[in-house]
Amino acid sequence: MASPQQLLAKPGLEACRISEPSEVQISAIPVLLSGRNAAIQSYTGSGKTLAYLLPILTLISRRQAEGSRAPGSRARGSKATDGPAAIVVAPSHELAMQIVRVAQSFFDPDQRRRVQQCIGGASTWRQQEALKEHRPWLVVGTPGRLAELSRAGALQTHHTGILVLDEADQLLAPQFSQDVGRLADHVGRGLAAGRQTVLVSATLNPTNLALAATWCRDPVPLLTGQGRTQVPEDDVIGESSSDVGHREATASPAPGWGWGRRAAAASPGSSAGGVGTGLGAPAPVLPPGLVHLVAGTAPHHAADTLRRGIHALDAQRALVFMNFQDRLRDVQGKLEARGMPAASLHGELSKQERQATLAAFTAGRFRALLVSDVAARGLDIPDCDAVFNLELPTDASHYAHRAGRTARAGRSGVVVSLVSGGQSYVVQRFGKRLGVDIQPVEFRHGVVERVREDQLAPPRKAAGGGPKAEGTGQAAPLALKATRKTAKKGYRSH
Repeated sequence: MASPQQLLAKPGLEACRISEPSEVQISAIPVLLSGRNAAIQSYTGSGKTLAYLLPILTLISRRQAEGSRAPGSRARGSKATDGPAAIVVAPSHELAMQIVRVAQSFFDPDQRRRVQQCIGGASTWRQQEALKEHRPWLVVGTPGRLAELSRAGALQTHHTGILVLDEADQLLAPQFSQDVGRLADHVGRGLAAGRQTVLVSATLNPTNLALAATWCRDPVPLLTGQGRTQVPEDDVIGESSSDVGHREATASPAPGWGWGRRAAAASPGSSAGGVGTGLGAPAPVLPPGLVHLVAGTAPHHAADTLRRGIHALDAQRALVFMNFQDRLRDVQGKLEARGMPAASLHGELSKQERQATLAAFTAGRFRALLVSDVAARGLDIPDCDAVFNLELPTDASHYAHRAGRTARAGRSGVVVSLVSGGQSYVVQRFGKRLGVDIQPVEFRHGVVERVREDQLAPPRKAAGGGPKAEGTGQAAPLALKATRKTAKKGYRSH
């Protein structure tokens, strides 16, 4: 593993293809290095994973060199344990394994066992043996398996100094509450000064923060998006001056290259969504570089409208969202029948089949990948150039999570919602909530054309029985293609 100086020094970051830190990394790294709790909200693909992994690995490396396993403070009267220095909790297998891969990339090959996955679906016995034999410094896993290993005594966490809840909004859901609650109760329990807790999500709101208040006391709110980074300049909200003084006295110094509390200038033409001035903001933030469209379709022609939309945008990797798993393969079959390579992710796939499907989609063998919200959570497909809502999300937060699958790491992307009947107003309500403009369009003769919103009625049926391509009234051409430009040099979406 690189030394603390190497991890955050310019040469070390450039070796990881990072020429300059992203907004969220600029704001989060100094705060986390200081040992304070934090609540990080930033759009999907903005670099949140590295925003917490870099300082955590730096702290672990520094404290390993100093001979102390536990970040924060010495235990209440016992010697150091074999437990990990930090635990990251993620709601899905895919997100957990993505975090593992990113963390392991900072270790030499013979040291990568210092990062251990503990996800459901894998062998519990092998995970127990790995925890015992390898004594990992960082453990990443899903709530159920981590809690199971904790109850069995295989995962010792009382002297673990850092707890990260990635996709914290989802981890606060009822199905995870018991397992996450156990982890929050046990991690850092044996440390006199307590643990450091980090909440991470694209959608954090006052309700979520209130639910997590017993797990993460007085976090520093870090909101990035809207063209600027918001970081408190002085005391942490709710912390006494003595608490701040203690933390600053024991804080690790921030590196000198590229990091610090400063506002990041907005990119020209940035379309990052989000309203408000802090974590109390009423809406999540969205990636800059996103174009939002809405197109009308008859329900029984939705699959064909989807196909024409993918062609009109020249999208090579389109992620298609639906609300019910049993409909995925039906739409997949309709696309394939019209000559469009497609695949779907659903719960009946084995782990190997799922990985193979994702690899094939990433390699460009399929132009459309049909998924549900659950199946897509945590997916990181940098070259996804378009997202289609074949069935509408339930609310603005779900819209933001779907939209964040494209326009990652400084790329451009397009989000298209297909509507029928009076659904257009629902999409426009999402746009108003998120602070973005959603343009009504139709797909005609292989191009995208702008129309008035009252022209979003389903296409008239053609004589041959298929959907008629002609629009209603005069349509203004819209010069738009799903762009596949290379990510900003050095920018990583992790």
